Amino acid sequence: MNKFGSLNIKISLILSGVLIAVFVLYFTQVIVNRIQEREREIARLYGRALEYIANDENSGEYNFIFNEIIQQIDFPIIATNRDKNRIEFFKNVDIDTSRKFTKSDTLHLLKLAEEMADLNPPIKVTFKNTVVLNYIHYGQSKLVNDLKNLPYFEFAIGGIFLLLGYIGFSYIKKHEQSNIWVGLSRETAHQLGTPLTSLMGWHEMMKMEENKSPEMEEVTKEIGNDLEKLNKIAGRFSKIGSQPALTEENVYEVIKKVADYFEKRIPTLVSADGIVSKKVVVEINGSKDAKGKINKDLFEWVIENLLKNSLDAMDKPSGKIVFNISEKHSETTIDVTDNGKGIDSKYKKDVFRPGYSTKMRGWGLGLSLAKRIIENYNDGKLTLTDSSPGKGTTFRIKLPR
Repeated sequence: MNKFGSLNIKISLILSGVLIAVFVLYFTQVIVNRIQEREREIARLYGRALEYIANDENSGEYNFIFNEIIQQIDFPIIATNRDKNRIEFFKNVDIDTSRKFTKSDTLHLLKLAEEMADLNPPIKVTFKNTVVLNYIHYGQSKLVNDLKNLPYFEFAIGGIFLLLGYIGFSYIKKHEQSNIWVGLSRETAHQLGTPLTSLMGWHEMMKMEENKSPEMEEVTKEIGNDLEKLNKIAGRFSKIGSQPALTEENVYEVIKKVADYFEKRIPTLVSADGIVSKKVVVEINGSKDAKGKINKDLFEWVIENLLKNSLDAMDKPSGKIVFNISEKHSETTIDVTDNGKGIDSKYKKDVFRPGYSTKMRGWGLGLSLAKRIIENYNDGKLTLTDSSPGKGTTFRIKLPR
C-alpha cells in the first residue's frame, strides 16, 4: 500500500470516529433532555399538589398522594419559605437525617437550593394565586448525571481500546516488516553464495597465471578486493535477523577503511589540459582514537550506504563528503555532511521510509536499512539533522561507547 492510500485510510478512520462521537453525544443529549423534561413535570406536579393542600381545607385527603406518588421522586428537591432563608423540607439530598438537624445543615441546603435555582427555575407555591408560600428547588437525578458523563466514559474506554489497537497493529506491522527484511536478506545471501564461490575460483586461476603484465597484476588485485567485498556483503545479509555481537572498535579506522575503498571507485574528471581531479572528495575529521561499540561488518555497511547516498546526491562539478567524529561522555557522534542537492523539507520525514527514493530506479532501501542496522543491531541512533535544497545534507550517527 502506498503512502497516499495509507493516508486516506487514516483520514477515513478519523472522520468515522468523529461522526460516531457526534452521534453518541447527540443521542445521549436527546435522552437527557427527555428525562429532564419529565423531572420538571414531576416538580411542577409537586408544587401544584402543595398548592392544592394549601388551598383546600380537607388537606388530609392528599396524604395518599404524598405517601404513594410524590415520595417516589428520585431527584433532589428542596422547599424553602418565600424569603428563601428557611428550609421547609427536602428529599434526595446528601444530609444525614438520623441525627439532629443543625444550622450548618440549613446553610448547606440553602446553598444547594441556590445552585439548583441556577440549574432550574424554582417553582412557586401560592395561596389563591396571590401570596407566595414556598419555592420548590429541584436538581438533576443521578440517572441524568450518569447519562451526561456516559459519553466521556465511553470515549475514554474507546480511546484506550484505540491506543491498544494502534500499539498492537504497529507491533504486528513492525514484526512483519522485520520478517520481510530477514527473509529477503537471507535469500540474498543464499543467492550470492553460488556465483561468489565460482568467481573466487576463477580469481585463484588468474592469480596462478604467470608472466602477467603490471596492469593485469593490478586488475587481479582489485578483482580480489571486490570479491572479498562481495563475500563480506553476503555475510552481512546472513547476519540480519540474528543478534550480532558488539565489540569496541576504532570508529575512525573503520570509516577510513570504507572511504579508502570507495575513493578508488569514485568517478574522476579530466580537464581539457589533461589534469585529472577527483569529482568527489572524502574527508575524515575528528578524533583518530574514537571508540564505539559496534558490529564491524554491519557498521561498514551503514557507512557505505551513507556514502552512496551522498554520491547520488551530488549535482555539482565537484563534491565533498565530510565525516566529523566526536566523543562525549558515554557516546560517539559521527556527522556525515555532503554539499549535494539536499532534501526538501516536505520529504524529510520520508527519507528513512522503506521504498522512498528520489532516484528513477532507486529501491529506497539504503537509508532504511542503515537506520535499522544502527538502531536495532548497534544500539545507536541515526537521524537526519539538517538538509537544505542546494546546500547539502547532514546525517548523524550516535553510538554507545
